Amino acid sequence: MANVIADSSVILSREDGEGSPAIGGSLAPLGMTRAIDLSILIVTWNSERWIERCLRSIPAACEGLEYEVVLHDNASDDATLAIARNTPAIQILRSGRNDGFAAGTNRALAASRGRYALLLNPDCELEPRALTQLFAFLESNPEVAAAVPLLVDENGEPQREFQLRRLPTLGTMTVEVLLIDKLFPNNRTTAWYRYRELDLSEPRAIEQPAAAAMLIRRGVADEIGPLDEQFAPAWFEDVDYCRRLAERGKEIRVVPAARVRHFGGASLEHMPVPQFIDVWYRNMWRYARKWMPRQAGTLRWIIIGGMALRCCATVFGIKHHGTTRGEAFRGYMNVLKKALKRWQSSPSSS
Repeated sequence: MANVIADSSVILSREDGEGSPAIGGSLAPLGMTRAIDLSILIVTWNSERWIERCLRSIPAACEGLEYEVVLHDNASDDATLAIARNTPAIQILRSGRNDGFAAGTNRALAASRGRYALLLNPDCELEPRALTQLFAFLESNPEVAAAVPLLVDENGEPQREFQLRRLPTLGTMTVEVLLIDKLFPNNRTTAWYRYRELDLSEPRAIEQPAAAAMLIRRGVADEIGPLDEQFAPAWFEDVDYCRRLAERGKEIRVVPAARVRHFGGASLEHMPVPQFIDVWYRNMWRYARKWMPRQAGTLRWIIIGGMALRCCATVFGIKHHGTTRGEAFRGYMNVLKKALKRWQSSPSSS
């Protein structure tokens, strides 16, 4: 019988899986109250294409560690939960709606008990001993707050441009919104923002790595507080969290010896491109209002200009990948109109 946990905004259903211990690590028994080495937190939303590969990779990645898996599902209507239930002793939290990545992670963290917590996207496949290496690195470097593995693509090539970034500035946002990075990909601002000069032969400090796979100390997570749920359903909540870590003087490092295959697209494949465009720029605006209040007004006009530029580009067939010319035009025009109104029409823009 599933236990029902009442949340302030939604009813969560908790399911405790059953099964034999996993191979390669020590899977903590359900119901245990003492702290264990590691909690692996996964948020899913219609992730059937990815989740089995992700879960299957965990035992070998946790060699020598005592760990647990806590999965928060955002109202999937595909086979995600059916697949997850086949995983030994997984703890599943089910929401009746799509709460977004931040809210799902916060609830999974609250239900976990590891001394370290791993934020893990379902479209990731952990390489053997990847988490063992991250764990050992943080154990040996108590001054470091969090560590990330190096994300690689299906061919094993590092995803540096996607993963490794400095915290955004008005300059870096301008370069991307106005497509300067596409027209002049070797410009200095983009090279600086994407850490193109960084030697990855050993662990390095990174201001804002993508949170597809991030290991953080429990004490640090408690100190910083939960992810900001206003960045829903996704995007910029990890940027915001890294900024909060930086404000407290907390350091994040990438550990290149630990590798994770990142396939990408677990959320985007179920979200129309115009909706993604809307959410992306709305959350960019929110981030600017929170951390760059004096520059947020300037950024709004830059976004307006960028959307007008993109609308013109669609006339010549230049558009966002994965959408039609008409869909792209409507998406850019929608953002332009909302930016002119300072996103006042958005119910969650405050």
